[in-house]
Amino acid sequence: MGIATLLGRPQGFFIPYRYAAHVRQAETSRPDSEIARRFAAKEPAFAAWLAALAPFAAEFARIGTAPPPAPRWEQDWFPRLDGAMAWAMVAIHKPAQIIEIGSGHSTRFLAHAAARHSPATEITTIDPAPRAKLAGLPITRLTMRLQDALRDKTAPLFEELGPGDILFIDSSHILMPGTDVDLLLNQIVPVLAEGVLVHVHDIFLPDPYPAAWHWRGYNEQQALAPLILCGAFDPLFSSHYVQSRMSAALAQSAACTLPLPAGAYETSLWLRKTATPL
Repeated sequence: MGIATLLGRPQGFFIPYRYAAHVRQAETSRPDSEIARRFAAKEPAFAAWLAALAPFAAEFARIGTAPPPAPRWEQDWFPRLDGAMAWAMVAIHKPAQIIEIGSGHSTRFLAHAAARHSPATEITTIDPAPRAKLAGLPITRLTMRLQDALRDKTAPLFEELGPGDILFIDSSHILMPGTDVDLLLNQIVPVLAEGVLVHVHDIFLPDPYPAAWHWRGYNEQQALAPLILCGAFDPLFSSHYVQSRMSAALAQSAACTLPLPAGAYETSLWLRKTATPL
């Protein structure tokens, strides 16, 4: 990839930084960091969402018995807490619209939860290469990059999302000029109405990304932290925080008995926009 990029066929971003050797990768995981304190203050809200899973326990028990495109727990792309909370958010909020950036196993959970609890929900996915079979789901699929969908004006109107609607993000996780994360955070998120629910996947706040993922260069969550800390978004639920710091509450929830593949990361972050759109 490095050689291809040097030869003019970009395969990534290679950034010179003379102080790179002195960067502390785990700096954001300090227990006294502001984002850690903010999440700690939200533990009662996180626990309330865990309790909200209880009415769906019987439905969760049946997941995994049907062939694709039905959802299943035995996968590590969108496991246990992520799938259960996506189901509950749809069932409880009954959104009129869900726009999903990236698609796959999460789409299966969203679509089946909507079919059971909110059949009027319209789901649109934007993804050039879905990582799970979605044929047969009642969704609108735009098989293209977000950048192209916005340029061609084939993307849905994000400013039309209303309170309780969902913008579901599982993107490249890389914030650089022109990437999907850049467009999402600097063009799309600012026009969202107050009350829109925003989901972002692969978020480990207040911890850093796993050491095993360092080579990927993910930096999306560094951009999310200030949006939370400035009050523009209210954290509703964090799978990683609950799994890593709220074991007692998790053990009493309907999620505790669900299958979780070894080594799977639970990383859904659910936010509610609290600021008015620009």
